[in-house]
Amino acid sequence: MLFCSTLVILFIIIYVFPNVTGALKKTEIIEYGSLQVTDQVTAYIVRSETVYFANQTGNINYHVLEGEQVRKGVKILDITSGAHNDNESAYLKLMERISRFNGGESIFSDDIKKIRMQIARLENERDMAMNAGETEQAARLEQQIRRLNQKKDYILAADDAAKEEIVRQNKSINGLGVTPEDYISQSNGVVSYYIDGFESEFTPENMALLSRTKIQNLNFDVQNLARETAQVKEPLYKIVDHKKWYAVFWVAPEDIVKYEKGRKATLNLPLGQVDGTIFDIIDDEGYWLVILEFNRYYEEFAQIRKVSAEVVTSDYSGLIIGNESITTENGQPGVYVKDKSGEYVFKPVKIITSDGECSLVEVSYFYTDDGANKVETVNIYDEILKQPN
Repeated sequence: MLFCSTLVILFIIIYVFPNVTGALKKTEIIEYGSLQVTDQVTAYIVRSETVYFANQTGNINYHVLEGEQVRKGVKILDITSGAHNDNESAYLKLMERISRFNGGESIFSDDIKKIRMQIARLENERDMAMNAGETEQAARLEQQIRRLNQKKDYILAADDAAKEEIVRQNKSINGLGVTPEDYISQSNGVVSYYIDGFESEFTPENMALLSRTKIQNLNFDVQNLARETAQVKEPLYKIVDHKKWYAVFWVAPEDIVKYEKGRKATLNLPLGQVDGTIFDIIDDEGYWLVILEFNRYYEEFAQIRKVSAEVVTSDYSGLIIGNESITTENGQPGVYVKDKSGEYVFKPVKIITSDGECSLVEVSYFYTDDGANKVETVNIYDEILKQPN
């Protein structure tokens, strides 16, 4: 009998009493912390860049290092006669890729309406640049307009034979790129010896037309062109505008709420982070194309094309609460706070942002949306109930 009574008492102590008093209820202490809203993305770097090619076969003598900023009029390199190599160029595939893009092929969307709208926008920008006396900018825009018209014609071509004819005609117009008489910089910028053949496709003027379905399976084989000798018409270097550059990537519809045109964003890259602005957001066949604009230097910005990166769209400090602790009463989000008597009392919270697992909330008080009422809320070190539902 005594044994049975002891068992009943132990059962009450272990199972009944804690549930009545709340001793076994799981809680957490609210503390200050930081909360970042992020996305892991595959980003593609977009730049204004011009590739230069050899006007003769010979030995190369470099005057400018990789990544060095130069002013207009600076000598980049010299080619002196003497080296003759009859072997096939090591850059043949690269040169062919550049040639075909110059001829009319593209990695853009095939949406002719979008291309025509982009041409009209660029024509307007060109006219404005001309009126402002910005002749270099106007010339660049005119070049991009011509290229987009070529690509439009290529897309509209009736069959493969017509496409090949467009490529052939435009090859004779464009050649393989810029082949200067000398190698003196024609503009301010950053010198890079890394190219991938997509320099004419990933431009600020074209980036709104980039197609996720076409880009995601491309092989971006970036090649280092630094070497001792060159054959005629081989690529040598490029000059990159470092004042503005861009990163584009695609996000799913459920994640686009994190992005707002004109807001700040940070791109975490392998060699560090760089702060930018959300330049544009464009609907692209079920996904959203996000364009970030940067005016700050990043060590490898002129080299890389495709890179895995983390985008930080929000970075806050404040009171952090696990989302499992947040419930609602009469449509008002809130938590149950343990008071001095040990009871759990509902307190409303105002969520500033959330990453899906935790939320950052206002501290001490907040005002209703109309600003009419001041509402008391949680404080640091409050003990709150986990999983109240």
